[in-house]
Amino acid sequence: MGEFGGNEKWNENPFVFFEEGELINEGMEKMSPPSPIRAIYEKLAPLIIRSPPAKRYPQEPSGVAGFNILSDPLSALMPTSAVPDPIIGLTTQRTMRPTVQGKEGMATHLNILVDCSTSMRGPEAGGGECYGYTPAGFALGGEDIAMIVVAMMVGQASLSGDTFAIYTFSRDATIAWEGPSQDYSACLEFLLADYSPGDSQRPFRPRGGTDIGVGLNLIGETMGQYDFDQSVTVVITDGSFTSLSSARDSLFNRAYTYNDNFIRSMGPTFYVIIGSTNAEQAALPQSQRDETVADISVKMFQQALFEEYKKPMDGCVLGFNILLGEDGNFSDFAGSLVDMARVNSGDSDITPCPRI
Repeated sequence: MGEFGGNEKWNENPFVFFEEGELINEGMEKMSPPSPIRAIYEKLAPLIIRSPPAKRYPQEPSGVAGFNILSDPLSALMPTSAVPDPIIGLTTQRTMRPTVQGKEGMATHLNILVDCSTSMRGPEAGGGECYGYTPAGFALGGEDIAMIVVAMMVGQASLSGDTFAIYTFSRDATIAWEGPSQDYSACLEFLLADYSPGDSQRPFRPRGGTDIGVGLNLIGETMGQYDFDQSVTVVITDGSFTSLSSARDSLFNRAYTYNDNFIRSMGPTFYVIIGSTNAEQAALPQSQRDETVADISVKMFQQALFEEYKKPMDGCVLGFNILLGEDGNFSDFAGSLVDMARVNSGDSDITPCPRI
């Protein structure tokens, strides 16, 4: 009787059929398809994450050049070549070139705060909005979208050398990844692991409630004790803030010790409000599309910030009606969040919001 698998040929063709006695390796582990979340990340990340321009400082010796006693300092003379070099026939000196280093003396940090309300639940786990499908047909919800883009932001922080921390909020707030951290690789494994729908170990498992204020307060409690030259905070939510009062309560809840005032004093603070759309709506000109809850929430947040700070703060609130797929705008959305993560480097396409 024949058996399936169990041979090196399996790697060439997993459906090859072996006759009894032809097996070479017994007990081969079952091969599993890659995580759809990781697959999207690995496809898009190289296109979106960008290395910051290196600051070239200081100079270091890198070679030799001819020495001219009339113009060059004696300190550059290589003692071993006071007699002309027998090979090149010259008295030589060390030459200097800039070395590539990161930004000198700057303590920079990235905070990421993610909505874990029930509406962020993926369709595969029941409920929530659908933001599109993977090529294999896996339906993506808000928590899936968050896992991908937060991984990209952590990847960008690794290139910039920023420390980072990840928080979640619902009715209460939790620390998803304690900071200030520079353990980028371990965090990426945590974010991109192959979780099943509804798995309690998922990084942004929905659990009800949409209290941004409690999340901002937790950031203040944990980060307020550190002295960063600059931190950037990015809040990702699909919450329904369709009234000005609900937006005010979310950003400036006086019941908490810390709110947007304190977080913004540490550095640029962005609110990213996501909504879902469909291909039919996406094909229409912007002026003809239906206004979504995300669109209304953006306006309410912008107005609440304007009233508090008495200056236009529109660039601090971004809204995205996401459509993932060949004709979608997911890469634009992910690219914008990665640019926010790059604000500390001084080389971002995003205009940083004013520090208060």
